[in-house]
Amino acid sequence: MVMREILCGWNDQPDQVTRVLASLAHPYFADAAYPIMGSGLDGDVLLYKAWKDALGKYPGYVAQAIGDCVSFGTGHAVDLLQCVQMAVGKQNEAFEETSTEAIYGMARVDIGGERGSHQDGAVGAWAAQAVMKIGTLSREKVGPYSGQRAKQWGADGVPMHLEDLAPQHKVRTTSLVKTWDELCAALANGYPVTVCSNQGFTMTRDANGFCSPRGHWGHCMMIAGIRRDIPGALICQSWGDNVPSGPTALDQPDFSFWADRRTVESMLACGDSWAFSTFEGYPGQVLPDRWSYEGFA
Repeated sequence: MVMREILCGWNDQPDQVTRVLASLAHPYFADAAYPIMGSGLDGDVLLYKAWKDALGKYPGYVAQAIGDCVSFGTGHAVDLLQCVQMAVGKQNEAFEETSTEAIYGMARVDIGGERGSHQDGAVGAWAAQAVMKIGTLSREKVGPYSGQRAKQWGADGVPMHLEDLAPQHKVRTTSLVKTWDELCAALANGYPVTVCSNQGFTMTRDANGFCSPRGHWGHCMMIAGIRRDIPGALICQSWGDNVPSGPTALDQPDFSFWADRRTVESMLACGDSWAFSTFEGYPGQVLPDRWSYEGFA
């Protein structure tokens, strides 16, 4: 098995995060989402169930092949955001899975200025700005995932004839999420959050679907749920089906695991985690009861 450290790729560069924040209209989630702060703190939000509502099943995401995890975490967030809007009746377009290679190329080259560099990796802020400032491309336009394509576009950029199409599908707002309260407010209103940190985990889920913190990964993933029975958050992985392995809970996808609240708070404190919205800012949204414990009653 390929060492997990190789299939990470988050670069911890606080100066780059600061640079991106200075360019955003809504840099900090707590400020941008002030009217909805406090929501989600006393409940549970199984936002990942929007995938099933919109698609009839969870996505069959392939595993990343190089150190392009930042594009996977961001791509998964954009996909889930689409499905949330479809499920609550605010998007009529058919779902199109997001090309991670396009995010990777635009993040590294257009935003990060890494043209010509063949060393893997990106900053979460680069990808967050890329999908808002430039846009996204679907796999239908790009083709099935290719690690070789990701490597090439990460060094040379996305071909112009394709990048010219990216503005057709932009994320409207992205903002830095730093605390548990902000995470809860984002998810409770339908806004997925990427999480970039050096926190590693065990690779087997326990009886409740949790993995324990262990070791270090320079890694980007996506948070798609919070629970109150055992306080924690649902983290979606980019290493393929049933990774980590072991039992699942609350109908979670098999490419995910639960992590305890304290660990998640330390991950958010690394300062490169982002909420995504299709709106200007983060208006409150009423999510279906079936995306909570009500769906298991």
